[in-house]
Amino acid sequence: MKLNKILMPVAAGSLLASTALAQVDMTITGSTAFRSIAFDRVQSLFDAGYTTAGDLSIGPGTYQGTMSNAIPALGSQTVTLRLSFSGSGAGMLAVDNSTPVPTVNPGGGNANKVPDLAFSDVFPESATPTINGGDFDQSIVGVIPFVYVVNNGLTGITTITREQAVLLMTASGPGGMPATFLGGSSGSPVFLTGRDSGSGTRITIHKDIGFSGSPTLWGLSGGNLVITNGYSSGGNERVVIAATNNVIGYLGLADAAAIASTAHAIAYEGVTYSASSVQNGNYPLWGYEHLVNRTSMDSDANKIAVRNKLVAAITDQTYQTTNPNYTANFVDQNAMHVQRGTDGGTITSLDF
Repeated sequence: MKLNKILMPVAAGSLLASTALAQVDMTITGSTAFRSIAFDRVQSLFDAGYTTAGDLSIGPGTYQGTMSNAIPALGSQTVTLRLSFSGSGAGMLAVDNSTPVPTVNPGGGNANKVPDLAFSDVFPESATPTINGGDFDQSIVGVIPFVYVVNNGLTGITTITREQAVLLMTASGPGGMPATFLGGSSGSPVFLTGRDSGSGTRITIHKDIGFSGSPTLWGLSGGNLVITNGYSSGGNERVVIAATNNVIGYLGLADAAAIASTAHAIAYEGVTYSASSVQNGNYPLWGYEHLVNRTSMDSDANKIAVRNKLVAAITDQTYQTTNPNYTANFVDQNAMHVQRGTDGGTITSLDF
């Protein structure tokens, strides 16, 4: 793995060497899984009286105002932060290739802007197509766990092994894996649903279980299960799991919780998910949330100041342990006792 920089949480004080009195206009793109965190933390940087435009829940949306409290060196300079999310891989590619993304202007109306920052659920090298991590400065800003979730109709299934998970990727549906193979009470086939090829969730799961290849995934069409290329969001995937009694899939924590009345998470390799099981290295279905920017942005002190303050706001331990925007889907990275250097890589200790 070639990385230009891996930047762990940035101290709030190490922000600016010098600034120029000019407006700061930045665009953020990338992971849809992390957008609620991005909107929340971006807003927290602005002084009172900021203005907004667009959609501030899924984007594109824009904030404009000053940041004199969060970043005193910026003083009365106007800061515009545009948020437009397209997914981890697409976002990193847009930053790397300086490809404009759709944004909303502060006063209304649309504009295509080259993004400065991208959130990603995976390392650049794991994206499709692969991206050279050396093109970026990178910060780790969160830990993302995932769980296998089964419809409550799949009674008796309480855990899935790595080998079963790998086999399930290409052996679900008619004539494929019966529920009894997973410990279920029915001999009916299990149907696997999942995310599309650009999804950081899918990439992480594939890497964590050691699967390479093209999975056979199922979705709903007219109430029937049909072959699909996967879903662009966990929200769409969870609908399939909740609505069909012989379906299994993988989800983030918030999506799994949203269908708790009709589906439930199962253990992986006999280990039930908990934050502590991730932090202690017992539960391996997790990845990092990254924030990346082109290394060429290093010469812009104002943009680096905003970037660093955003990283500090996200990685603040009080925020990561108490704010429901974070705790609903992510794990406090400050309490991690283990680490991994690549998606699905060997888990090693931070303590010894």
